Parts: sequence; structure tokens; C-alpha cells
Amino acid sequence: MTQLAGRVALVTGASRGIGKAIALRLAGAGATVAAGARGENARETVEAIAGAGGNAELVALDVTDAGSIESAIAGVLSRHGRIDILVNNAGITRDTLMLRMKREDWDAVLQTNLTGAYACAQAVLKPMVKQRSGRVINITSVVGQAGNAGQAN
Repeated sequence: MTQLAGRVALVTGASRGIGKAIALRLAGAGATVAAGARGENARETVEAIAGAGGNAELVALDVTDAGSIESAIAGVLSRHGRIDILVNNAGITRDTLMLRMKREDWDAVLQTNLTGAYACAQAVLKPMVKQRSGRVINITSVVGQAGNAGQAN
């Protein structure tokens, strides 16, 4: 499959689980994948894509840090000249009952899962508008529709 040949996709939270699967699928469809995660955590994803004959690069990205977002996106743009797809997948959990939840756990989840997605989308919009195309895909959990005990944040 090469329907995404020539496209560049940035996937946040690409180190494991759903993010890794999305990165592999996009690469399988022909996209060059910028696998974003903290530090070198997405190295295995990049190696899996390369091993399957796809194109991928490791992108150190902490979605809770504005400087990290700016640097990561500037780097992808510098190397590839474009970002066609942003998949906001990075997310964390700090599950506990509201009665026991620490404020720092509440803040960490919102900073990563909500503010991180907002900041990454905002950062790619200018280049996407300039290139007159682009897609932003936000991954969420079904728990956002019908919560579970201990998942207030």
C-alpha cells in the first residue's frame, strides 16, 4: 500500500500500544513516520518500521513541554519540509478514586492528554495552512464517554 507515499506523519506516544500500531500502519501505507515519544522510547517502533521496509525517524518529544514540541516539529519540518498528518496519541493515566487523587496526578493527566494534544495541533497548523493541506487526528479513550470508577481525571 502506498496511498500515503510522499506524506509525513508525526505520531505522538509512538513508543507502544496504540501509538506504535498507528505508526506501523501509516508507514505500511507509505508515509514517512516521525515517531514521537520521550527520549528514545520510540526507538523500537522506528526499528520495526525500518525492518519492514518503511521510512521512520525517532523524534524526542515531551508533549507537556512547549520547547520540546517546538523543537520536535521544527526538526521534522527542517528534515522533510512538511507535516501532513499529526496523530495526537500521547496519553497517561493516574487512576485512583477522586477522594484519594493527588492534585499533581490530576494536573499530569490533563497536561499530557488535553493540553499536549492542543499544543501539538496548534504547532502544526501554521505549516499545514501554508502547504494548504493537513490532517490532525486526536486519539481518545472510550472512558471519556462513559467513565469507570477511579478514573475521574
